[in-house]
Amino acid sequence: MRRELAAVLLCSGLGACVTPPAAAPPLAATAHRHTLETARLACNRKYPPQVGNFALHAKCVNAAVDRYALPGARYPDLLRLQEQVRSRLSSQIDGGAISREDGAQRMDEADKAIGEAERERSAARPDAAADQVARVQAMLKE
Repeated sequence: MRRELAAVLLCSGLGACVTPPAAAPPLAATAHRHTLETARLACNRKYPPQVGNFALHAKCVNAAVDRYALPGARYPDLLRLQEQVRSRLSSQIDGGAISREDGAQRMDEADKAIGEAERERSAARPDAAADQVARVQAMLKE
C-alpha cells in the first residue's frame, strides 16, 4: 500500500507544473491548462509508475509542458528548471540510485521552491526568488 501511494505521489509530483496564479486565468489559459492536464493523463496511461518508465514519463510530461504551458508562462526559466529536476529524478529512480519515495519527496521540495520563486518574483523580491532557484539548482548537482 505504501509503495502504491508513493508511486501515485511521484507521478503526480513529477508531472507538476509551477503553481497556478491566484486570480482566475483567462479562458485561453484555462483551455491550455485543460489540454496540459489531458496530456499528463495520457503520459500516466502510457508510462505507468514502475521502474523503467519514470524517465520516459518525465520526457512525455516535459514535452506536454513545452507544448501547452511554456508558450504562455510568465517565468519560462522556472518551468525549464522544473523539467530538469523531473528528468534527473526520474532517471535516478530508473537507475536505482534513489527510491520512488525519495524521488517523490525531492520533486515535492523542488515544486515548492519553484512555486515560492515564482511568488517572490511576482512580489518584486528578486533576491528571495534567487535563493529559491539556487535551492533547486543545488538539487541538480546531488
